[in-house]
Amino acid sequence: MTSVTDTQFSDSDLATLLLAVGAEPPVGPGVFEDSFRDLDLDSLARTEIAARVVERWGVDVEERLTPETTPAQLRSMVEGEVAGR
Repeated sequence: MTSVTDTQFSDSDLATLLLAVGAEPPVGPGVFEDSFRDLDLDSLARTEIAARVVERWGVDVEERLTPETTPAQLRSMVEGEVAGR
């Protein structure tokens, strides 16, 4: 298991996270600006994303994730919180 002290949120981390919650491959930087809605990730997928982010980075983003949120915005949320520690 990865420690909640991780500070890096790489493209690979983001792609792995999206695939784990049901995004259709291929997943890479080209889709990081697409909304969760455009990626067909529903509220259950967003809840799973939030749970995995808390486990990995110790950042609670659940209330901030909407259908319009993009993976790039998610990464910015996490990096901002981690940098502020």
